[in-house]
Amino acid sequence: MIQSIAKLTKFGIFQNYKPTPGLLPFNKNNLFYGWNGSGKSTLAKLFYSVNDKAVHKDFDTCEFLVTIKDHVDVTQKNIGENAVNIHVFNKDFIERNVNFEQSKANSIIILSEEKKEDMDNYKKLISENETKKDAHKKADGINNKAEDDLKKSLSKWASSIKKSFELIETNNNYYLNYDRTKLTKFIKDNKAAISKDSVLLPDIVKDLKNAIKPTQKEDIYKENIIELSLNNVLAEFDSIENLVAKSIFSNQISRLIANPDINLWVQEGLSIHNEYKSANCEFCNQKLPVGTISKLNEHFSVEYTKLIDDLAKAKVNYEHLAIMVHVKCPETIELYDEYHPEYILAKAQFELDQRECGKLIVEAVEKIELKLEKPFGIIAHKFSNVNATFENFNKSLKGLLSIIDKHNLKNQQFDEEVKKGQQKLELHFVSDILLTEKYADTEKLIEDQRVELVVQAEALVQLDANIKAIEAILINEAVGAHSFNESLFKFIGRKDISIEFDSALKGYKLKRGGKASPATNLSEGEKTAIAFIYFISKLKENGNKIENSIILVDDPISSFDSNHLFHSYSYLKKECEQALQLFVFTHNFQYFKLIRDWLIKKNKKDKIKSHFYSIDCTTEENRTSSINNANSTLLEFNSEYHYIFYKLHALKSLISLDLEKAFLIANLSRKLLEAFLSFKFPKGRNDFNQLLEAGCSDAEVREKVYRFINKYSHNQQIEFHETPIDNLLGEGDNIIHHVLEIVEKLDKAHYDEMEEVCKSNLVA
Repeated sequence: MIQSIAKLTKFGIFQNYKPTPGLLPFNKNNLFYGWNGSGKSTLAKLFYSVNDKAVHKDFDTCEFLVTIKDHVDVTQKNIGENAVNIHVFNKDFIERNVNFEQSKANSIIILSEEKKEDMDNYKKLISENETKKDAHKKADGINNKAEDDLKKSLSKWASSIKKSFELIETNNNYYLNYDRTKLTKFIKDNKAAISKDSVLLPDIVKDLKNAIKPTQKEDIYKENIIELSLNNVLAEFDSIENLVAKSIFSNQISRLIANPDINLWVQEGLSIHNEYKSANCEFCNQKLPVGTISKLNEHFSVEYTKLIDDLAKAKVNYEHLAIMVHVKCPETIELYDEYHPEYILAKAQFELDQRECGKLIVEAVEKIELKLEKPFGIIAHKFSNVNATFENFNKSLKGLLSIIDKHNLKNQQFDEEVKKGQQKLELHFVSDILLTEKYADTEKLIEDQRVELVVQAEALVQLDANIKAIEAILINEAVGAHSFNESLFKFIGRKDISIEFDSALKGYKLKRGGKASPATNLSEGEKTAIAFIYFISKLKENGNKIENSIILVDDPISSFDSNHLFHSYSYLKKECEQALQLFVFTHNFQYFKLIRDWLIKKNKKDKIKSHFYSIDCTTEENRTSSINNANSTLLEFNSEYHYIFYKLHALKSLISLDLEKAFLIANLSRKLLEAFLSFKFPKGRNDFNQLLEAGCSDAEVREKVYRFINKYSHNQQIEFHETPIDNLLGEGDNIIHHVLEIVEKLDKAHYDEMEEVCKSNLVA
């Protein structure tokens, strides 16, 4: 059962509704009284929204909370899933089901109770259908939640991947705007590649992050870094070993041999003397002794000269080799960041091998210089590890050059290489996250649930087909029409209006008279009677049970005379007394009294509690409505007159009035005086002014009362230029006294009793 309306905003006249303090919760039977315009029909639309399982089209931005006993509360968010079995009679129901302009109504599906076996099977299938629907709905909810959770996770993972690329400082908009949609597509397109093998080691990830940075570098010039000819190098070292060990046979001069520096000096001097053919010593200008030049030429023989030349050439060769070995390597910073670690290691090894080669070259040069200094001496020397040392040099040089080649290749294919690196990183990030979060297990679970939902849905379709097949056997629209016509006859007391099932329309035709002509030009009372009986008949549709239903009826007595009022009350009582919960809204005090007395009697007899409410509305420009516990004058007296007298009497103590109170007082005063004076002066009088003239002999008081009421009641426009508004508002409290004085002077006994009623029924 519905317990309360705990919240209602942006819903017509209920802009910010909250229950008033002390408001009773809804009970089995609930009767509401409110004047036209107080908000009854608007409130009925809220209940119709629950019935319709959709927010009402007139209030699509509303918010509400309808509390349900022992069940999930209904809000604008979950209204489509609510399980409240509620049926609402209001204008929305009539517009949807009965077309008076075309004289037709929707079909009423009544199930035949005569075919017991089929009915039992039908009820069994209906129960099974409800059970399977609930199971399907529950499974669907679980699946939807799992899918929503996975979507949230995918969004979170995509955000993490996006941040990883942002930290790398990439300029690729694809990764800078990475989101769930891109991640989902990547997973779909790369399902086979997403595995633990795609999760890279930290060092590789670090290199890739460096590789995809957007700054492009220059090519590295490497033509001066060349590999050595190992054969030539080995030949050079073998040659030096031979040269320094070579012995020169000549007429040697012992002093020159003993003094290499003198030997060198003399050798240079001999060359000068031979060139100039000098007979005298160029140093002292003394004539050279006979045979001196010949002796020296014999000392510095051709073999000697060749040795010296060979040693000089070898020294030059080693100086060139030293240049080739000690080539300067590119700085690490010149290469792309991802090559730095291996380049640093390769460069260190290369420089080590450079130093080892340099040592051998220095050793060779030293031996050459020693031999040049003492050419007649024999130097026996063997160089160690020449082959291995220079092989290592070439090997480390190749390693260095291969890294430089990779750098230069990336430079030539920069955009493509960056893209490849980005794709590898994306695959790594995705694989790492999905494996860690066990995405495959979650996806499989959701897919299994989807398959199961399809199976359940197919079973429901088949079950629904079986139910419809039995319904086709059980349904008898003619029974629905007969039941409706019987009720309408009792209601309006004649048989000239009826309905007849039309298979082409898949509904009923409204007809009038024996010739079955369309029922046109229906009175408002006839329309209301037809719609109300149609609603009650439809409550039993498809085997629905009244005792399992919540029923709300919004003013089912429009344009009814007193006889129809009683029929409406009796019909409602007869058909809806066993309802799980009943709500009745009315503006008619006579109808309110009939329902009220019935419910009060039930309270005493059956101890079934009924609650009574009034719907009250403010009268300012932005009107608002509230639901209140019914005042005791509504519950204890038999006319609306008591209620109006009570409301007016409660306002007589006001010192000043605002515009809202002025409208209220004017309308209450008019209602009270019209009712009282019409009773006191039963002769026909044409208007309110004539009634007032009959009841009030004081022309000044009469004019004041009439002017105030005429200004503030029932008028669409106030003529402010005639009388200042402040003057009229200032007279408001006096007007109440004048109105009550008119009643008191005409019937003192009546007035005194009414005043006692008001004093004994004051409500805080």
